[in-house]
Amino acid sequence: MKRFLQNKKGRYSFRQSKRGSRYPAKDFFLNMPSSNQGWPEEFGFQLGGHGPSYILSVEEGSSAHLAGLQAGDQVLEIEGHNVSSLGPQAVIAIAQTQKNIPPSIGVVSRVQQMDITPGPDGRFGFTIVGDCPLLVEDCSACSPAGRTGLRAGDYVMEVNGIPVRQHETAAALIKASQGRTLRLGVLCLGPRQKQRISVVDSQSGEENVRLDRKHKALEFNRKVDQILGDEPEVKERLFGALKQYAGEKKFEWLASVLPDILTTEEHRQLISSIRGAVLRQ
Repeated sequence: MKRFLQNKKGRYSFRQSKRGSRYPAKDFFLNMPSSNQGWPEEFGFQLGGHGPSYILSVEEGSSAHLAGLQAGDQVLEIEGHNVSSLGPQAVIAIAQTQKNIPPSIGVVSRVQQMDITPGPDGRFGFTIVGDCPLLVEDCSACSPAGRTGLRAGDYVMEVNGIPVRQHETAAALIKASQGRTLRLGVLCLGPRQKQRISVVDSQSGEENVRLDRKHKALEFNRKVDQILGDEPEVKERLFGALKQYAGEKKFEWLASVLPDILTTEEHRQLISSIRGAVLRQ
């Protein structure tokens, strides 16, 4: 039977081989369970999800594998019965009551492709655990992977187009991609809102910060002019000290020279403004 294209609905029958032969190998029949009571594990695959149900893993060489089922497929039908919104236990209960051994299954691939650009340190910002399937254990929403849409609780099915079942294999492929864009095939369970950082929003935020700093600088300059307007030498020494601080960032030095520059009570009204400006940097 032909393999379904991604997002195309179709039905698999375990009674046919992966290539669609009408006469599967003898070993295929010898390994076939005599009832559906052990479905799906005895047929070589594992279900998960919370309604709908998804195939989380498929054992190589099993009847499910021979039929062409793949991790990341969503179960839509069991022998023509619509189960697209049911959880694993309900789907299993229906499958185990079917007369055909094993029951035919209608599935559709739900594997999403995510291209993750590494951060400045070359990393992607997520961790995976377990084997078959590989579970995303941790992923910060502000990390490169998180900004792409990856979340803790997702399952990694492919790394750079290669199906992965073992943690060691996936970790090696991910490590080899550090510094380059990583493509993950991911099964995302449950509803979610994909976090996106808009370029427009980002630019708007940066512009607001820039304008706020400009406003505070103008306000400080007006205050300096008000207090030191008749003392250009003091004003020149003050701005010279602030310029030197901006280059060296030595707060202790600035604190030690200001009292020598701002010597009167009126002058020292500027110190609190300078301290606030320094602490905001």
